[in-house]
Amino acid sequence: MLLAELHESVARAADLSEACSIVLDWAARAYDIERAVLLARSDAGIRGAVRGLPAAQVVDGLTEAEDSEVLRLLDQGAPPAVYDADSFPSLPFGSTVAFSFTGRNDQQILGVMLVEGTSVDGRFDALTGLLERIGPAMARAAQVEALTARGDEFARQRDLLNTVLNTLSDPVMLTDPDNNMILSNARAEQLFHARPDDSEGRRRAVQINNLLFNSFLTQALIGSASSGARELNLVDTQEGSDLLFEVLTVPFQGLTGESRAISVLRDITDLRHAVSELEIQFNRSRVAEHEAREERDRLNVILENVSDPILVTDAHTNIVLLNPEADRLFVVDDHSGGRVSRRQIQANDTRFTTLISNFLLRTDLRQMERVTIVDPATSREFPVEVVSSKILNARGEPTAIVSVVHDLTQTEENERLARELQQLNEQLEDRIRRATVELEERNRRLEWQSFELQKASRLKSEFLANMSHELRTPINVILGYTSLMRERIYGALTDQQDEALSKTYLTSQHLLELINDILDLSKIEAGKMPLHVERVEVGEVIGQLSESLQPMLRGRPLEYRERVDSGLKPIRTDSTKLKQVLLNLLSNAIKFTQQGVVSIEAQPLNGRRGVQIIVTDTGIGIRPEHINAIFEDFTQLDQSHTREYGGTGLGLSITRKLLAMLGGRIEVESTYGAGTRFMIELPSMDDAGEAQRSASGAAVRP
Repeated sequence: MLLAELHESVARAADLSEACSIVLDWAARAYDIERAVLLARSDAGIRGAVRGLPAAQVVDGLTEAEDSEVLRLLDQGAPPAVYDADSFPSLPFGSTVAFSFTGRNDQQILGVMLVEGTSVDGRFDALTGLLERIGPAMARAAQVEALTARGDEFARQRDLLNTVLNTLSDPVMLTDPDNNMILSNARAEQLFHARPDDSEGRRRAVQINNLLFNSFLTQALIGSASSGARELNLVDTQEGSDLLFEVLTVPFQGLTGESRAISVLRDITDLRHAVSELEIQFNRSRVAEHEAREERDRLNVILENVSDPILVTDAHTNIVLLNPEADRLFVVDDHSGGRVSRRQIQANDTRFTTLISNFLLRTDLRQMERVTIVDPATSREFPVEVVSSKILNARGEPTAIVSVVHDLTQTEENERLARELQQLNEQLEDRIRRATVELEERNRRLEWQSFELQKASRLKSEFLANMSHELRTPINVILGYTSLMRERIYGALTDQQDEALSKTYLTSQHLLELINDILDLSKIEAGKMPLHVERVEVGEVIGQLSESLQPMLRGRPLEYRERVDSGLKPIRTDSTKLKQVLLNLLSNAIKFTQQGVVSIEAQPLNGRRGVQIIVTDTGIGIRPEHINAIFEDFTQLDQSHTREYGGTGLGLSITRKLLAMLGGRIEVESTYGAGTRFMIELPSMDDAGEAQRSASGAAVRP
């Protein structure tokens, strides 16, 4: 693993312990170290990892003296030093070499590695350099662990705050500039929120309360209620009686700069008359004191409910008021931790004071500046935006400056992610462009290959169509001479010669049938199959076919049925093509039916002039997954060399193409093991000069 990969692995570590384990394993493999210990410091304590030793023996089994020595190394550090076996007795080393490392050059010691002395002879500089270079990554792992712990603490505090709000007897609400309630406690829910199962009276009371409160907020936020709290009359949603509340509304800016207002309603219904009496009795000084106290309370509410640091400084840049978060970052006290934390807080205060001093020298009433400060709890530097506003007296002189400090860590991280996303989008667009060019090139190649395949197929079909006479003539000659020899025209024959000639004759006939099928298919594909449209009596065609099929039926346990509807009228079509279609279907039905029934029915075509012919058998049937394949060229469902039924696999393909030429279509239904049903719809071709149709356009519905 390269050192950069080690940095990346440490950066992905879930906590400091995992980071220690990754670094220790890498160092052990790189420098052939069998046993070693790596200890690092975090806010949660000392984390560690071991190699070649039981974890409990090292992490939990260090003696008090060893703990002291480890803490000394973590506090002071030292160049690589060799310790004898008595310095760390719990480690089974003859001698121990200690390497200390820091997260940054100006920070305290982050960790220490303890290695058996005999394992690092001659590798002091290499291990020291490794730990110096990986130290910042380990520091980041420690910071991640600390931030995770802080996030958990913040979540606990949030849940605690929600619990406190809901236990308050006074309604508390957070609203946006449109007076919409963003957050409310349980008491506020009772007054301002209606449930689906509430009565009509309670719904109306809730509606009145919302109208009164929205009107109050509108007046308060535009300035008519800017000084002190005001009273608000509401309706008790349970009893319908009048309630009087004292409302404290505090506008403030949210984390992202949006306007918000916190409203606290104190029920003073029972004290209404008492308050009236007190208002009469109290003098003006008491009223002024009361208003001052309310102003102070309102300011305290603002400060306590804002998570951003807020500071108020006087005209001499002295801090006169701040919230707890600002106190943690800018004020040194007895709880500020060690010397490093105090120095970091003083540095923060110096930067802030310089910024405010420069602001006082200018005439601007508001400024926004970016600076970098340090979190004393984690020693993490982070960017902030300081928004400062001047408070002027009657003479226009600044008497105080209110500053709000916004943490920009997430903002800068979002900007960085946005830049990375933009780069990724640009890379992705470039890849898409390259892929598009490559795809276009492949499409062009496929188009060229498709054109060449179509050309080759067309040339093949034209060649076979033109070879019709050359292929049929020699076979017809063989059949003719074989017939003459069997009829003893050329003299007597022995039984063996007669049997051989009989086999030759049958084989030649079968070959002629195969060639006829292939040539018919080629003619159809080449567009050279002629059509001879004439007036055809479908019943006569079926009768002629039935007579020609008798030799195939003779001697088989097979019943043949034919039925022609008496209302069937003649149609115009090619009788030869129709005979070939029906012969293919009937011969297939007989061939694949060992026993049972083969039938053919003819009836008028519904809705138009034509004929519907149905050929049915009780043969072997067709499996559902093979239905769509039976009309493809050269398709045999049994492709084995020992198949029971022969043929080229062109019969049904030619049948479909011939029907397409005649304007018809064919459908098939079959149950495997029970039989098959073919249905032909053939309209009358009234135009005798109609052009031939492409066989590929035939409609087949399984």
